[in-house]
Amino acid sequence: MGNHIFLKVLGVSVIALAVALWLPGGQPPEEYKNLPWQVEVSSDGYSTVFGITLGKSTLGEVEQLLQEQPHINLFATDDGDRVVEAYFNTVNISGFKAKMVATLGFNEEQLQKLYDQGERISTLAMGKRKVTLSGADLAKARNTMVVALTYLPRTNLDESTVTKRFGEPAEKIMEADKKTEHWLYPDIGLDVVMSAEEREVLQYVAPNDFERLRKPLEKMNPATTGQPSP
Repeated sequence: MGNHIFLKVLGVSVIALAVALWLPGGQPPEEYKNLPWQVEVSSDGYSTVFGITLGKSTLGEVEQLLQEQPHINLFATDDGDRVVEAYFNTVNISGFKAKMVATLGFNEEQLQKLYDQGERISTLAMGKRKVTLSGADLAKARNTMVVALTYLPRTNLDESTVTKRFGEPAEKIMEADKKTEHWLYPDIGLDVVMSAEEREVLQYVAPNDFERLRKPLEKMNPATTGQPSP
């Protein structure tokens, strides 16, 4: 899910600085902007992170901001779930190299049309399919707003680092496998996926759309849903 920090051509000193931004004792210089913990929430319930306003910024605007062209596909499951995602393989924001996935805000009717008009369908594992969009639909995707971001840092995060940067979560939900725990921050629209075996994942939505993150967790482990953070 991630490896290390970029800018190695600048030497160990710059790498150490980048690492310090994540470490509990490190403080980012004022000129560093769009860091993962710098989430701005507006009075109308939208949030901005990495310079992207979730629910308002289009994929085309995100592409310009990140200076990378993503791989855009529709994913479908046997259960009828469908989503269009734009995958950015390498983004570099304020010295941090990471992967990022943008979820696009198509409604169910639009998703059905995209599925029907797809150029190619590939079968993936566990009843999942990947649909290659047509050229016209790719253009539509770039004019569609981004409603969620998944950020996969190359720097491994421990619990103390997450607490230092985001504070104590409002709620923790453990998945059924007992290896993955979700730290929920509804006030800023964040789910930090903590894992004992994998690198951590940060999932962002607008706070007024937080159920987009929380609802799937009810299916994973209903027994823990609703339990506040200790």
